[in-house]
Amino acid sequence: MPGPVEIAAPVRMAFHQAPVSHRSDEFVQSFEGVRARLRSMTGAPHVAMMPGSGTLANEVIAGSLEGPGVVLVNGEFGARIANQARAWLDDVKTIEWPWGTAWDLDDIERSLPGARWVWGVHLETSTGMVNDIEALARIGARHGVRVCLDCVSSLGAVPVGLNGVWLASVVSGKAVGSYAGVAMVFAAEVPPPRRGPVYLDLRESLITEGTRFTFPSPLLGALEAALECKPEYASLGGLVRSKLRDIDVPPLVEGPEAAPTVTTFVPPAQGFLERCKQLGYWIGGESGYLQRRGLVQIATMGAVAGAHIEDLFHGLA
Repeated sequence: MPGPVEIAAPVRMAFHQAPVSHRSDEFVQSFEGVRARLRSMTGAPHVAMMPGSGTLANEVIAGSLEGPGVVLVNGEFGARIANQARAWLDDVKTIEWPWGTAWDLDDIERSLPGARWVWGVHLETSTGMVNDIEALARIGARHGVRVCLDCVSSLGAVPVGLNGVWLASVVSGKAVGSYAGVAMVFAAEVPPPRRGPVYLDLRESLITEGTRFTFPSPLLGALEAALECKPEYASLGGLVRSKLRDIDVPPLVEGPEAAPTVTTFVPPAQGFLERCKQLGYWIGGESGYLQRRGLVQIATMGAVAGAHIEDLFHGLA
């Protein structure tokens, strides 16, 4: 599943430790240590952490935007951030491509004059597409446009370098390999004060040592442990796609843009999800946005090994 993901034993053990106060020195030290690790992983100067989902992290980004902007949509989650941006701002333009189609960089270049920001999804979970964020950062720099990213599924799955990126969202429960519940916003700078909901105040979350509000210590401990794990994601997506081609099922995304952690495809027969469950594997396909398009997904996030993929396809055969 692309969430909840398979949880490694060290992460489960950390989660089940006795809770501690989020105001204790022990908690604050761990909290700041995790922040430092996240900054090191991405190159971002600042990171805020708060209890919540990836949608919350994107809401914080949306509430930080000003002026006209452009959202890039080539899947479900691009469409979602477009809706979130429109809830805060009137002047939001979208550039849309079919599901499973990479961004057209020339289209983006033509659309940025007059924009103050551009926002896109790095790893589009709905399709398994890895979008070209380095090229987007270069285009944004040429036009003086701030780049925002949804990296909810990409951190941990593929290299995430946030040089040239203004704001980026991440969550604990995807390729990072922990339990859902920790929302993260990476920032190139501490923004100036701005009116808005207190809980979504990015500036205060960035400058406060420790957490601003209640933060469950089991979630912090699990995230800390997950960041120490080293999942072997690189080959798993290729193995899934190879097994699908063996049964004449084309993946929605192929080639260098294909994510190592989620592969989307049209199931080869009715009842495919149920057949996988009978074999002991619960795969993605129950979300409305997948059902409407007749798609399913095999995710390899968290503690998934090649042996699991081999076993699933052996059973399907």
